[in-house]
Amino acid sequence: MTKEIYQEEELVGTTAKRGGGSFKDYLLITLIALVAMMGINNYIDARAGSGAGGCGGCGVASGAASSLTEEELVRIGLEFYAENSGDTEIADVQARVRDFGCHQEIYIYKGGRRVMRIGYASGQLFRMS
Repeated sequence: MTKEIYQEEELVGTTAKRGGGSFKDYLLITLIALVAMMGINNYIDARAGSGAGGCGGCGVASGAASSLTEEELVRIGLEFYAENSGDTEIADVQARVRDFGCHQEIYIYKGGRRVMRIGYASGQLFRMS
């Protein structure tokens, strides 16, 4: 008489899966990887200043890379105001610069009241409002 010994593996509270995962598992992993890659790509683009991110979509980060100083921006802002406003009395006109990282804005004040807002980005001046 032979005695046979059987071994059973018992998994308590779980079921063993044989074979591959379900379609839902693969889809979930793919979506997680896609979202992670998009986040990494956006971070890299924003740091490189390629215009894809950072600055709320402003484009190239010009704060540190700007070749114009605040004094130069004040000067060209005042010149822009004089050329585009038709105002000949600029004795009481002041300009202030605010750096947003992706662009600078030059605020023109006359008599303490803001009369013009000028933007500067990528070497170009433009009237904002």
